[in-house]
Amino acid sequence: MFKRKEKEQPPGSPAWMTTYSDLVTQLLAFFVLLFSFSSINETKYQQIVYSLRTALTGSSGVLDMGPQPFESLPMLPDYSSEVGEEFIEVYEEIQGMLEEEGVGTAVEIYSETRGMVISFKEKIFFDIGSADLRPEARNLLSKVGKVLLKDDHDIRVEGHTCDLPIRTSFYPTNWELSTTRATNVTRFLIDVVGLAPERLGATGYAEFQPIVPNTSEEERVRNRRVDLLLLSSNTF
Repeated sequence: MFKRKEKEQPPGSPAWMTTYSDLVTQLLAFFVLLFSFSSINETKYQQIVYSLRTALTGSSGVLDMGPQPFESLPMLPDYSSEVGEEFIEVYEEIQGMLEEEGVGTAVEIYSETRGMVISFKEKIFFDIGSADLRPEARNLLSKVGKVLLKDDHDIRVEGHTCDLPIRTSFYPTNWELSTTRATNVTRFLIDVVGLAPERLGATGYAEFQPIVPNTSEEERVRNRRVDLLLLSSNTF
C-alpha cells in the first residue's frame, strides 16, 4: 500500500493569524483614539502621590519620592503660571498695579481650567478668624476693582481656609468663615467699587480645596485666601 502524502502547508503564518492581527490592531487604534480625547490631570496625579506617601510613611517627609511641585502647583484646580490670551490685558494691568503697591507674595495670579485667578492671602485681607476687610485690603481691592470695571468677564469670589478648626459664636466652622469672607468681598465690589451684581457670585469652600498640603504653617498661610476667579468665555 502506498502511504498518502500529507498536504503541504502553504508558506507563511496560518490564516487565523491574519484575522487575529487585524483585531489587535483595531483595538490598539481604538485605545489610542480614546487617549487622544483625554488629558492627563497632573494635579490629581500629584494628589495621589502625596496621599500614598502619607499612607506609607505616616508623614509627608520620610519617604523620598523626588522633588514635589507643591510650591508651584496647587492641589486644586489645574494650574498654569501663564494666563490665557483673553486675559492678557487685564492681567498686565493688575500685575503692574500690584508691583507698584509692593504687595509681593500676598497676591498670586494664575490660570486654571475655568479662567484666571487673582488670589489674595488672608494676611493682607483679614485678621485670623475674622471676615472683616482690613483697611489695606479695602484699598487694594478698590484698585483691582477699577481694573475689573473695564473688563467684561463674570467673576466668582471664592473663600478658602486652612485645616485648623474654628468654633466661635459667629463662625461655628470654617464653612461659615470662608463663606462670609467671600460674601464681604463681593459686597465691597458691588457697593464700593460699583461692579454689576449680575457679574458676581460668592462661594465658601472651607478647608476642602487647598492649593498646597496643610503640613506646615507656611503652607496653611497659602491656603487661607480669597480668590477672584475671572471666568473664561469658554466656561459654561
